[in-house]
Amino acid sequence: MKRILGWFHRQAAIWLPVIVAVLLIRSFIVESFVVPTGSMENTIESGDAMLVNKFIFGIRLPFTEKTVVPVSTPKRGDIVVFRYPQDPDEPPGGHCTRIFPSWLPVLPVFWDHSTRFFRWYTPLNLIKRCVALEGDTVEYRGKQLYINGVRQVEPYVTHKDYRELPGLEVPPDSWQGLWEGDRFYRTGYSPYVRDNFGPVVIPPGHVFAMGDNRDNSEDGRFWGPLPVRHVRGRPLVLYFSSTAAVQPVNIIKVLLSPWAIRLNRIGRIVR
Repeated sequence: MKRILGWFHRQAAIWLPVIVAVLLIRSFIVESFVVPTGSMENTIESGDAMLVNKFIFGIRLPFTEKTVVPVSTPKRGDIVVFRYPQDPDEPPGGHCTRIFPSWLPVLPVFWDHSTRFFRWYTPLNLIKRCVALEGDTVEYRGKQLYINGVRQVEPYVTHKDYRELPGLEVPPDSWQGLWEGDRFYRTGYSPYVRDNFGPVVIPPGHVFAMGDNRDNSEDGRFWGPLPVRHVRGRPLVLYFSSTAAVQPVNIIKVLLSPWAIRLNRIGRIVR
């Protein structure tokens, strides 16, 4: 028994500092992120794995959105990783019970009453480009972005659908209420705001995010303004890329598909 306890003590002495260091680095400095969709093509590809600088937007309490030491805020043109604003704090469906209290977000474990098993749930993280800040007026006309009435020069944007879908025939002052009221999010109106949208004014504490692949990006045009508190960080560098690393990521599939690795993308700085 003493040998077993001694072994556990030795292992704890070795691994506990490592675990604490990893948690601190992940909480305050950098975190890994795998791109789930192609909405940022050709800037970023689905299956790109990157390191995200979390410190750049301030120091937050671990696993929360409460900033204790502000550093900076997103700027126009920044690529940002953020919590998907339409994801709820708890698993959808209303049939789950949190095991640990909500003030302990490091353990988001729930009991799923439908499957009668434990469920780990965290909101989805996405990556887009911040194109407008609070107070800005945004319009998207004929696949062209206008901020405060000025057409934006965006060399990183790509359009992969030659068609221009018709827009909604609504009074200009109706856009704000429809947009903030989620009337464009996965409804019959959604196709009509892809190529022609706005004008809307970004509310305080929010930014407007869009994908570089404008014809294939579910972004701020559809799900509304992005709360700044949801922004996790800004990507730094790609450390891995594979066509097999698509959501949901299957590590076994990635390991067994070495031909899918995109060597030419590894080491790229994300801009």
